[in-house]
Amino acid sequence: MSKVEGLGTIVQETPSPLKPVGFTPTATGGKFGAASAIKSTPKKQQPYINKSQYSPQVNKNPRKIFAEYISKEDSDAGIKDSSMFRAVLRINPKNYQECFLDHPKGSSYPDVLVLGQDRNRAMQGDVVIVKLKPKEEWLVNYVEYVKWWGQNKTETRNLGKTDNNTNKSEKRCLRDEINDNGVGVDEVPENCLITVGAIVRIDEKKHFRVAAGKLQQMPNAANPNVLFVATDSRVPRILIPKSEVDQEFFSRPKDFERFLYTAQILDWRADSIYADGKLIKLDECIASLPLTTAEAWKIPDSEFNYRRDFRDDIVFTIDPKTARDLDDALHAKHIDDCDGKGTPGIEVGVHIADVSYFLKEGTELDKWASQRGNSTYLSQIVIPMLPRILCEQLCSLNSGVDRLAFSTVFKMNYEAELKDVWFGRSIIRSRVKLAYEHAQDFIENPEKDFTADELPEISDGNMPSEIKEKTLMLHRIAQLLRQKREDSGALRIELPKLKFVMDEEKRPQGVSIYEVKDSNKLVEEFMLLANMEVAKKIATHFPDTALLRNHPPPKEKMIEDAVEQCKRIGFQLDGKTSAMISTSLRKYQGKSRLDMCIRQVISSLTIKPMQQAKYFCTYGKDLEVYHHYALNVDHYTHFTSPIRRYPDVIVHRQLAASLGYEEKSERKPKEIKDICIRCNDTKQASKEASEESAMLYFGVFIHSTGKMNCQAVVLGIMDLSFDVLIVDYGVVKRVYVDVSSMSLFILHQLSLFQKMKREYVKQDEQLVLYWPADPNAENGNKEEFSTVIQMCSVVTVLLVPVKEVEVSAIMIRPTLDKRKVLESTLKDMNFQSLLLISVSF
Repeated sequence: MSKVEGLGTIVQETPSPLKPVGFTPTATGGKFGAASAIKSTPKKQQPYINKSQYSPQVNKNPRKIFAEYISKEDSDAGIKDSSMFRAVLRINPKNYQECFLDHPKGSSYPDVLVLGQDRNRAMQGDVVIVKLKPKEEWLVNYVEYVKWWGQNKTETRNLGKTDNNTNKSEKRCLRDEINDNGVGVDEVPENCLITVGAIVRIDEKKHFRVAAGKLQQMPNAANPNVLFVATDSRVPRILIPKSEVDQEFFSRPKDFERFLYTAQILDWRADSIYADGKLIKLDECIASLPLTTAEAWKIPDSEFNYRRDFRDDIVFTIDPKTARDLDDALHAKHIDDCDGKGTPGIEVGVHIADVSYFLKEGTELDKWASQRGNSTYLSQIVIPMLPRILCEQLCSLNSGVDRLAFSTVFKMNYEAELKDVWFGRSIIRSRVKLAYEHAQDFIENPEKDFTADELPEISDGNMPSEIKEKTLMLHRIAQLLRQKREDSGALRIELPKLKFVMDEEKRPQGVSIYEVKDSNKLVEEFMLLANMEVAKKIATHFPDTALLRNHPPPKEKMIEDAVEQCKRIGFQLDGKTSAMISTSLRKYQGKSRLDMCIRQVISSLTIKPMQQAKYFCTYGKDLEVYHHYALNVDHYTHFTSPIRRYPDVIVHRQLAASLGYEEKSERKPKEIKDICIRCNDTKQASKEASEESAMLYFGVFIHSTGKMNCQAVVLGIMDLSFDVLIVDYGVVKRVYVDVSSMSLFILHQLSLFQKMKREYVKQDEQLVLYWPADPNAENGNKEEFSTVIQMCSVVTVLLVPVKEVEVSAIMIRPTLDKRKVLESTLKDMNFQSLLLISVSF
C-alpha cells in the first residue's frame, strides 16, 4: 500500500493503515461521494497509486506509516496564506480509503479527495486541516477530460496501461497524462481533474472514537493484545489489552463469535496501522432528581395560579404504537371570533411537555443531558436522553393524568390563514393515546361509527365520535397548511426507512418500508408551525443568543451533476431552487409501484448534494444565514420534542424568558454556540447509529428467512460491480459480477465457479454481462447470451445470508421474461412491464 512521506511523497510499502488487507481506492460517489466520481470496484490487488506519480522526498523515519501532525501555528499560517484549508471529513462508508471534503473555493467546485494514508488517522466528522497536493498528482476526471481532449486535440490519446481484467484504462493522475500524452500542467482545466489533498492536522476531534464490533485473537499468541474489528469499516482496527477480555475468550473463542463489544480509541500512533483502545461499558441513564418515583409527585398548587388550564378541552396525542415518551398533544375546536372582527374559525393548540420545569439549567442532570444531546432510536430499543422517570412518566403527556405543558395556540380561519398566536405555560389532561394507525383509520373512514373497543382507553367520559371529530378537523387544517407550504416552495425528499415487527425476544419477524401516511403528516404540520412561530419569537427577543436551526442550500456543482444525471436517465429535474425541485418531484408522487421506484431513484440522487440542517446561535449571523432551504422559511427552530432533544430544552427556556416566566439565561453566545455544535454532532451520530441498527436487523431477518429474490433498480455502474436499490426495502446493495470478488460461502451456495465474462463501457456507463449456456434453463434461454446493465435497469437479485449477519446481493441468470425487461430502463416502462418482473419471482 502507499505511504505518506511528509506531505507529498508516497511510496509502495505496507498494507493499508485502516485495514490489514488492502483494497483499491475508489470514488464511487455513494452517500458521501464526490461530485465527479471515479467508477471502479474495490478488489484485492495493488493500489492504483504508483510511486512514480509522486515527487520523491526522503522520510527521516522510515518506520512512520502516517505523517506527523503539523503544529497549530503552522496550520494557522497555512490557512492565512491559503496553502491549506479547514474542512469536515466525510469518509465513504463503502470504501474507508476514500474521503471527501468541501472544496475551499465553494460548493460550485467538486469535493476534494483524500486517499489512503493521506487520511492521516482522522475520523468521520472530524474538522481537519488539509494541504492540497501538487496539481500533477490530482486525478483525471475521465468523462470531462475525454470531452476536453476531443475538443482541443487532434492526435490519438495514449490510454496508458490497461487493467488485465477490464477494457477500462487504469485510473490516472495528471502526471500520467503529462508523461504519456505530453499535456502541460496548466493546460488541463480544473474541471477535468479531481483535486487531491492530504490531512496534516486534526483541528477538532468530532468523532466520539467509540464503536461497536467484535474481538479477534492476534496471530501471534504472545501478543499482549486482542484485535477489535468495528462493524463500521471507517473505524480502524483497535488493539485491546488482553487483561480487559474475559479469559474464556482465549480458551473457548467460538463461544464469543456472536458477541458485540463497545470499544473506545485512546490513541492512534503515527507508526501503527492499529489504534490503541479499551473496552467500555454502556451505563444506564443516571437520574439526578430529588424524586425516586413518579407516583409520589403531583402538580404543585402554585402552578395552577399562573398557567392556562386546558383540562376542559379535548386534548390527545398521536404517536407510534410503541412510543412511551409522548412529547406533544393537540386540541382543536371551533371558535366564533378568530381575528377580533367576529370571523368564525378554528383554535388549534399544540401542547409540548414542559421539560424545563424539571430540568433546571446548570444542574448535574442538565449537564448530563446536554452531553447526550438527544435520544437515540435503534430498531429494538430507545436510548433516552433523560432518565425514564422523566421521559416516560413525569414529562410524558400520558392520557388520563394532569401534566405540565408549554403551549402554542393558533387562531385561524377556515382557510388555515393564521390570525393570532398565543404562547404560554399550561396544564393539560390528555384524553387518549392514539397511534398513527387509529388516526389514519379516522381519516380513511370518516363516516364510520367507531366503538370504544376499537380504540385505546378514553378518559374523562369522552366518546370515540368526539375524538374522531377533532382528528378530522385537524386533518383538514393540516392539508391546507401543507398545500400552502408546498406552494411556497417547501421541499421534502423522503428516503425509505425500514420498519420491523419484533417478537418477544426482540428478534425481527417481519420487515417493510415505513409508510408515511396522512396521520403522520397531520402531526408534522402543526409541529412545523409551532417551531416556526417560536423561532420568530425568540429571535426577536434574543437576537444575540437565540438557538435556531437552518438548512444551507445544496452544493452547486453536485446538484448540477444530479440534475444532469437525472436528465440522462430520462427524468427531467429543475434544481435551481427548492420550489423547482419540489415541483419536479411532485410528478412522481403517485402510489403505483412504478412511481415508487422512480421516486426512490430520484430521491437517492438528489439527496447526495443536500447539506445537513444545523443548530446555530444567532450571534453575529446575517439574516440570510437563518434561512431553512428545505422548508423555504426564514426562521425555524426545534421546540416540539424536549424529551428527546436538548436544543428544544434551550428553546423552551428562551421562550419562557421572553414571556417573563424566567430570568434571561446567563449563558453567553459562545456557550450557546458550543451547545449547538455538540448537539449537531450527537444528532448525526444518532442518525448513523439508527441506520446501522436497521441494517443489522435486516441482516438478522435475512438470516432467519434464508435466500430471498428481490426486485432492484440499478443506481450506479462500476467495472466489476453495480449498486442496486432493493425496491421493497429501500436498501442499497453492491452486486459483484466477478465471482473472484465473492466469498467461498456465496460460491458454494450458488454453484458459481467460473469467472463471469463482462465488458465495461465507461463512456456510456454500461456493463455488458455474458451469461454462460445453461442446459437446465427454459427453452429459448439455454444458449449463451449477453445483457446490458445501466442506470435504472430493473434487475432481479438474490439476497444471500453470509457469515454472521451480513447479506450479499447476487444477480441471477435472467429468464426470458426478465431479459425482455432488461432491454429497457425504468423511464421506458409502464406499470404492466414492472408488474411482470415483480410477479415472476
